[in-house]
Amino acid sequence: MKKLGFTLLLLIIGLPIAKACFFPQDLYAVEVEIEGTYNLEPLLSAKNVLLEDGKIVYRSHYDPRLIVMVWKDTTLHVRVQIPTSFGKRTIYTETFEGIIPIDDVFERAKERGWKVSGNSIKKENIAIFITPKVGNECKADSDCKAQGCSGEACTPKNETVFSICIYREWYKCLNLTSCGCYHGTCSWKPTEDFIRCLKKYNATLEDIIRARAIVTIEVYDELGDEIIKEINDTLGCNIPTNFKKSESQGIIPDINPEDLNANLAIETELKWLRKIGVIDISEEDIKEISRIAKWGYAGHNSRIGFYDGEWKPYFNYSNAELVRCVGSGFKDYKEELPMETPEVGKTCGPAILALLSLLALGGRKYEDSNDVLGGDSATSDKGKGGKNP
Repeated sequence: MKKLGFTLLLLIIGLPIAKACFFPQDLYAVEVEIEGTYNLEPLLSAKNVLLEDGKIVYRSHYDPRLIVMVWKDTTLHVRVQIPTSFGKRTIYTETFEGIIPIDDVFERAKERGWKVSGNSIKKENIAIFITPKVGNECKADSDCKAQGCSGEACTPKNETVFSICIYREWYKCLNLTSCGCYHGTCSWKPTEDFIRCLKKYNATLEDIIRARAIVTIEVYDELGDEIIKEINDTLGCNIPTNFKKSESQGIIPDINPEDLNANLAIETELKWLRKIGVIDISEEDIKEISRIAKWGYAGHNSRIGFYDGEWKPYFNYSNAELVRCVGSGFKDYKEELPMETPEVGKTCGPAILALLSLLALGGRKYEDSNDVLGGDSATSDKGKGGKNP
């Protein structure tokens, strides 16, 4: 008990002022800040809960491999963290320009078990980024028109096209596409059926379809024939295989984020914290937070909060003050934590002393971290409905 008391005393005194920074571990976490009624006492008296560095830390009810951190600075924060390690990874990279039927590729990728997000698709140790090349000759389909003797050329409507008026068999394929503005370029839309038809008649795609995309493929750790086949089958073409091998050192998640559901992870934890009386938040708010949650929505720039009258990541807030520095010294406490999830109502011996330490913390913060407990007490009724102004 004396040793614990000395440790908590060190927690109370001599804490430098915080510097808000981005942490690499933020990429593997989802975090919500809540301003409203809260009561930390049920957590402080629970079993299998760790009080460390101004945070209340415990294992996730969604998946006990994940770590939950609760702390208070100007608002209450709840963060679900995928544990990470510092290590070395081998990355194989290939980049090429091609004619890619992006919509068709994304649909096929979903069917094959890939995760589609924005302009990327990911599966296990493979990530593919498909970025359309953006032109400036059109803004709408009406800016383009089919020209030539057989209407075989898709060009800006203010350009004049001259053709030799010789019929080609591939002209039959034009019924499978349309002329329009494709990311700023007037082009026949590169649908999969259209491309397949052109190949049937041995037509040169590059001479017919003006739209292009940049494809970047990243394969982590191992690259083999099975992976190349999976990429080819998903993209619907044979990719170049001049992969460049590189080594990188950095933060690596202990669990593949693709195997975890960030929406369900934060929803489960918020509901549990509400159930034991720590937070006062509506079911509607929890559902909305869960809907937008994703791994990487954490830390100073990206945590979820109630801004501009709705739940959104901080970087979308109209008055956001974003930081560019990269912090160090982040800790996820995976080694210290008990393997079991918290048990409320099982009062731990040092709970009262822990509560006193929180009271003494006040509004002070740790260096290189926003992630601290503070405020005037372990309970608060500031704000309304768990939402930030």
